[in-house]
Amino acid sequence: MDYLDWEEKMSNRVIIERLEVGDVNNCTYVIVDIMKKVAVLIDPAWELEKIIACLNSHNASLHAILLTHSHYDHTNLVLPLVQRFSCIVYMASKEIDFYGFKSDNLVPVSDLEIIRIGNLEFECILTPGHSAGSMCFRIENNLFTGDTVFIRSCGYCNCKGGSYNEMFESIKKIKEIALKDEIAIYPGHYFRNDYEHQKEFLKRNLYFHIKDIETFIKFASLSDKKNMYLKYEYKN
Repeated sequence: MDYLDWEEKMSNRVIIERLEVGDVNNCTYVIVDIMKKVAVLIDPAWELEKIIACLNSHNASLHAILLTHSHYDHTNLVLPLVQRFSCIVYMASKEIDFYGFKSDNLVPVSDLEIIRIGNLEFECILTPGHSAGSMCFRIENNLFTGDTVFIRSCGYCNCKGGSYNEMFESIKKIKEIALKDEIAIYPGHYFRNDYEHQKEFLKRNLYFHIKDIETFIKFASLSDKKNMYLKYEYKN
């Protein structure tokens, strides 16, 4: 089935699928409660029919969308999906307030809040830096990080609402979680040869080894100058 790029089962009751979408290596994630046939999407973008095909393959109804942040390349399919499924949309209240993000059925959430959909339980973890209210979502030992961190890098900070200082603190926050519990990360963009290293991001990602803010800003700002995603920040 060509829509299926990747799949993982957790405890034989939850399936996570990663769909590669768009022309800037976006990831849309589909999480399915196998028993209840309830689905959740994280950052739906670009390829509607691919997402619909994935939902149909599991005979799952879409109940919710979780948005890690408001950039257009992570949110551009929210409207058609809400119109089609009447699903709830969750986003950090800080992100909504800062950028004025709007959607039908929009529900603001806060740091450490728990979202329950069917048997699925997500913990909200506020991680600003890439945007003012970027948020990660955790289910069991799986963390969906949006554009906060990737396997070997972090999201750019030189955009409206971005902050090197906040990103530095958010990376420390994720590191503390990872050191306490063995987690795998599911970032908002994919890079080849990263898939097999989801649980090794602490070792492979330079930014988790930088201990002072000055060094962090030096490396992160150099990376930002080369960033390929800037044109997809916002679409009014």
